Amino acid sequence: MGNLKGAGLILATLMFLSAPCIAHADDSFVVKKIELYGLQRISDGTVFDYLPVNIGDNLDATRIQQAIRALYKTGFFRDVQMRRDGDTLVIVMQERPSIAHFTVTGNKLIKSDDLNKNLTKAGLTEGQIFNRVVLDGLKQDLLDQYYSHGHYGVTMKTDVKDVGDNKVDVSITISEGITARIRSVNVVGNHDFSESDLQDIYKLKVSSFWTYFGSSDEYAREKLVGDLEALRSFYMDRGYADFSIDSTQVAISPDHNSVYITTGISEGDIYKV
Repeated sequence: MGNLKGAGLILATLMFLSAPCIAHADDSFVVKKIELYGLQRISDGTVFDYLPVNIGDNLDATRIQQAIRALYKTGFFRDVQMRRDGDTLVIVMQERPSIAHFTVTGNKLIKSDDLNKNLTKAGLTEGQIFNRVVLDGLKQDLLDQYYSHGHYGVTMKTDVKDVGDNKVDVSITISEGITARIRSVNVVGNHDFSESDLQDIYKLKVSSFWTYFGSSDEYAREKLVGDLEALRSFYMDRGYADFSIDSTQVAISPDHNSVYITTGISEGDIYKV
């Protein structure tokens, strides 16, 4: 067990490749020794904590696959291979690179402090092990945040640069675009109240000259949720106990700059005491 560097690592790899592979149940053997190669930052002890194989275990092809999956599941490695050398289990691993620097540029809507909290929570900070899947997940989370604020034209570019010593520099470049403007607010299914009366309840307004210097025509998911709750309260306060909002559709124009809102409702009967 140990970490090999330079020429030693090359020799270990050659020995590893020449060792027979466990391919069938008939190739099972009792493990008398376990050797680890390729570790840089991760300790032998950490590997053994996750490795479901111990000295004295009878090992076959099925157990090997289980062990490989267990090590991959840790997220520490991008390659794991196992071979048999006599009664020795030889494991060669290639660690995922660590993050040397992580930078985000172009963000104005999402404050840097909030962004850094998300990075820390995701484990995308300097010194942490880099995982492309986690980076892609963070990118999608950021996109969802921008969409919720009506920035449907936002674009993000991620870049991962190898800087040597199994380390990478990671960067996200954001182009926020503009906030989508509301072009129509429609209510369907109403009978007892006119659509214009119901539209007056909405704080979200259709874009016009009067909204140009304000933000009432800028779409945001939170604003729409508040308007739908105000619409529900409007009917409930007037005795429409069976009132329901059946559907809410938010359509985006191809250029991502315009939003069209349609709310389907069922008024129900009015109840009086």
